[in-house]
Amino acid sequence: MKLSRPVHPACTAIVCAYNEEEHLASVLDGLLSAPFIREIVVVDDGSQDHTPDILHQYQRYDRVRTIFLSPNHGKGYAMAEATAAASGDILLFVDADLINWNADYAGQVLSPILNGQADMVIGYPLREGDKWDKADILGVQRWLSGERAVWRTDLLPIVGKMRPSRFGVETLINMHYRTRHQPIKMVKLTGLLHPIKFEKSPRSKAWDEYVQEVRQILRTYARHPLLTIMTYVPDLIDVRDALFAIYGWLRRGIPLATL
Repeated sequence: MKLSRPVHPACTAIVCAYNEEEHLASVLDGLLSAPFIREIVVVDDGSQDHTPDILHQYQRYDRVRTIFLSPNHGKGYAMAEATAAASGDILLFVDADLINWNADYAGQVLSPILNGQADMVIGYPLREGDKWDKADILGVQRWLSGERAVWRTDLLPIVGKMRPSRFGVETLINMHYRTRHQPIKMVKLTGLLHPIKFEKSPRSKAWDEYVQEVRQILRTYARHPLLTIMTYVPDLIDVRDALFAIYGWLRRGIPLATL
């Protein structure tokens, strides 16, 4: 799908935060250090900690725009609100709990979209010797990463669908791009630290939060069955064709006397 794009696009960075007082300031400082980011939209999604106080401090920067939601509406709603409010042509979504986010990481995510290599870029944090990444043979963690760059005009048609999606929002966005056959590029963000839930919360609470996320992702699939079918059936057909091809090759390679 060949789409018309601005020659000199402006970039809006979007940060959605819920109880992220520990790392939010450093994430915002990293975005402010990137001169190529024209605007930073930060959404406080009904936080109960000092996140709103931190955002009030950053309102002194001309590039920072704040949105306060109450009560908590969920990640999908917060991202939709920011998308609707943003003025940039390109949207750079950044998680609020990253430990060492800086302008270089922003550039790595934005570069492929600015160079016309992709319509959506997903940057995934990669620690040295990350056991979780090695175990994730299907790349689920990468597809669900919150660090991503998209064209705002591509996302506007699904803003309404994003609002109730909560933690299913990345899944919804992925399906939107895949069914439109728009190029997607994955970028390793080596050294970027994104704490997993077991590092942020007690084990029992972390498990509860993971279960809740899985439920919200499954609800997203259930809420959009046609989109789900259009996304994954072609993959299943490709797998079937590959298995038939392998089966045929094996049959041809086995002497008839052995059958």
